[in-house]
Amino acid sequence: MSTDDERFANLAAEISQLVTGVQTNTGQIRNLSNKIGTDRDSEALRSQIHSLTHTTLSQCQRATEQLKRDLTPMCQGMAAAMRRVQKDRLVDQVTKVAGDFQEVQRLVQAREKEAAAKQRREAGGSGLDSLFDQQQQQPAQLVDADSPFRLGGQQQQQQQQLDLQAAEQREEQLHQLEQDIVGINELFKDLAHMVHDQGEMLDSIEDHVSEAVMHVETGNKQLGKAVSYKRSARRKKIILAIIVLVVLLVIGLVIYLSVRSNN
Repeated sequence: MSTDDERFANLAAEISQLVTGVQTNTGQIRNLSNKIGTDRDSEALRSQIHSLTHTTLSQCQRATEQLKRDLTPMCQGMAAAMRRVQKDRLVDQVTKVAGDFQEVQRLVQAREKEAAAKQRREAGGSGLDSLFDQQQQQPAQLVDADSPFRLGGQQQQQQQQLDLQAAEQREEQLHQLEQDIVGINELFKDLAHMVHDQGEMLDSIEDHVSEAVMHVETGNKQLGKAVSYKRSARRKKIILAIIVLVVLLVIGLVIYLSVRSNN
């Protein structure tokens, strides 16, 4: 195995590992997304999904970059036909897993949007209204700094502020998820470009094959003509030899008869 073949094989193996990693992470994200908006939803869950999403996007980008920057230049020329076949197969695999990852991203985005909207509604609700209404119904002398209504209202207000902060943090995570989706869309542009080049390469190979077939057919016709000319020339030589032989026999016979008549 040559140095280029070994390097190509190592790069192909690394890309295959990245494809496997994307498949595994996509499955984990899909399973975790089922917990969004349920009782099992938590900040730790969203952090795990965000971490897996970032890692998977990075894997897709690395695989695409290696295909574009490293493998494609090693597949030029008619002599690299086997490399092109393997490279095209890897392009198809990366495109497939990237598509699955994009689908899961959109699923997570939809569920996160719904859960974030619900959390903001609950955090910005009127949970204090009933408590304040009760407070206003009490005599003025009962409403002081140590009033349980006032203390309860302050505690509930603090909780409401915490809930609002949590909702804002969730919306920031949702915005980051949307940015990741933009990143995967950009990645698809590079993959589509490689698929387009792959189609043009196949067309070019087909043109070369067709041209080679035409040359072979033309060569066969010319060879047939040459064989025909050779056979025709051989026949002419044989006929000419027979004619010469007949002439010689006639001359010999004439000479023989002349000599005999003189005797």
